[in-house]
Amino acid sequence: MNVIKCKEEDLYKDLKCTYPGEIEYIDVMEDEEEPKTFNSISNDDDILQMYLKDIGKVKLLNSKEEKALGKQIKEGKPSQADIAKRKLVQANLRLVVSIAKKYIGQGVLFMDLVQEGSLGLIKAAEKFDYSKNFKFSTYATWWIRQTIIRAISNNSRTIRIPVHMTDKIRKYKKCYTMLTFELGREPTDAEVAERLEITAKQLSMIKKSIIKEPISLETPVTDDLNIGDYIEDTSYRSPEMQTKNNALKGSVEHLLSTLSDREKQIITCRFGINGEMPKTLEQLGEIMGYSKERIRQLEDSALSKIRERKELQHFRDFIED
Repeated sequence: MNVIKCKEEDLYKDLKCTYPGEIEYIDVMEDEEEPKTFNSISNDDDILQMYLKDIGKVKLLNSKEEKALGKQIKEGKPSQADIAKRKLVQANLRLVVSIAKKYIGQGVLFMDLVQEGSLGLIKAAEKFDYSKNFKFSTYATWWIRQTIIRAISNNSRTIRIPVHMTDKIRKYKKCYTMLTFELGREPTDAEVAERLEITAKQLSMIKKSIIKEPISLETPVTDDLNIGDYIEDTSYRSPEMQTKNNALKGSVEHLLSTLSDREKQIITCRFGINGEMPKTLEQLGEIMGYSKERIRQLEDSALSKIRERKELQHFRDFIED
């Protein structure tokens, strides 16, 4: 296999990003070929550079712009929603590249990781709830990572594919990635075939050659985690629920920060906010050295302060959803 080493600053310079350290970009080649330097990469790899240049030209969005696009996706006419989704996806493809580069060397080509991560980004754009108080990039990161991890698990091979078919697969995947960028959605088979100038039958043969083999759950993904650590847990919260709970926790902590230490302790213990079982007035009185009636008075005072806070409406919005 061909190993191309380069400074990450070189690879991502067109994105105007700076990443310290070195990476290894592993690609498929004939065993008898001599290793190539980054500056002498093949025409196929020129597609990578072109892709990085293209996404680097797209203007980044601020939070207000993200929410406006999110609203169009959810509430706009189909044509408006498609345009908004394409803009939101294209403006965040640099995030996909940033995440994908962390998984280089796991048996999947870099552009394949970018392709899979882009599909996760599209899914995030479709599900993004603009009315919530969190950044789109925070929400999208979960989806991007999940699709990349799934790709590492599914695409690792235990057999060698003929070189001529490997080249076709690479061209197909890179074409697919470029079309995803241009369209802001998954391209159809017809669109891919037209771009590659091949027949539907030829495209079908290429897709069938993308063999998916099971791999060991012990296969490392990062220094600390294996594939098994990423197997879906049906009891695990969805990204929407995770984001919602994190925001809810932040709202609760902010409301509690407006109280005195004594009031905060009473509210926390009375309602089990610290993860423990809620305590009765009598139990809390014994802990703090107050009478049951005094604890009740302090609790009422603390709750009154909370009710007066404007942030309480934001807190209620989470509870009512």
